[in-house]
Amino acid sequence: MNMKQFLGIRPEITEYTIQSDKIPKSFDGFRIAHISDTHSRPAEGIFELVSGSNPDIICISGDMFHDDDSDAPEFWSLFDNLLTLAPVYLVTGNHDVWHTNYASFLRKLADLGGILMDSKMEIIERNGEKLALFGVGDPFSKVPDLIEKSVNYAFSSLPQFEGYKILMFHRANLFDKIKDFGFDLILSGHMHGGQIRIPFFGGAFAPTSSILSGRMIFPHYTGGKYEYKNSCMIVNRGASNTLSVPRFANPPEVGIITLFSNIK
Repeated sequence: MNMKQFLGIRPEITEYTIQSDKIPKSFDGFRIAHISDTHSRPAEGIFELVSGSNPDIICISGDMFHDDDSDAPEFWSLFDNLLTLAPVYLVTGNHDVWHTNYASFLRKLADLGGILMDSKMEIIERNGEKLALFGVGDPFSKVPDLIEKSVNYAFSSLPQFEGYKILMFHRANLFDKIKDFGFDLILSGHMHGGQIRIPFFGGAFAPTSSILSGRMIFPHYTGGKYEYKNSCMIVNRGASNTLSVPRFANPPEVGIITLFSNIK
C-alpha cells in the first residue's frame, strides 16, 4: 500500500475467489466487479480499475448518491463509463433513499441503462445454465423493529430459485438478520471499511446511520469476506471519501470476485 492509498486518496483492487459445487460449469471464471458507497463523488481511478479487470457484470451495492440536491456529475460520469463495460446492477442504500430527488434519481439510472434490483431477481444465463442475482433495497428506518419488519417482508416477497443465488444488499451490519435466508453470496457495503483500519482489529468506526443496529466502535463486518455455514458475504469498503476524517489504511476499493465451479 503506497502513501496515497494509506491516506485514502487512491483506490485499490481487492481480489476474491468463490468456489462452489452450486456454481454451474458455464460460470467457471465468471467475474463480478463490486463497488459501493460512491456518495456522489467516486474516487479518481475507480473506472480504470474496473475496466482493467474485464468484468462480466458490475454490481453497485448502494449509497450511489449523497443525501442532498446536487446532481453529482462525477457519479454520472463514472456510471456512463461503467455501462460501456458490462451490465450494471444496482441496489439503493440509505443515502439514496434520503435523497431529495429520489424518484428522479431512480428514473435516470434506469433511463441510462442501469438495472435497479430493489426487490427483484434477474436470471443470468450462460450456455443454457443459470444463476440468479437478487437485490433488496435499503430498509431505512430509525426504529430497529421497523427495520427488521421491512427486511423480513422484502426477503419473503422475493421469487424462488433453485440454484446458485447472489444477493445485493447495502447494509453489511445487518448480516446476522439475513445470513439464514439461503443466499450463497452476498454483496454489501455501508460500513466504509470502518473509516480507519487498525492492524489486527479492523475498522474502527461504524457510520452514524448504524447507531441502532450494531456497535459503533470496532463494529463487525466492516470490509472483506465473511463466511457463515454455506453463505458468504463480501463487504466493499467504499469507493469514495466524503468525510472530513481521512481513510487511514483504508483506501477506496474495487472488489473483483471470480466464481469457480467445482463441477468436473
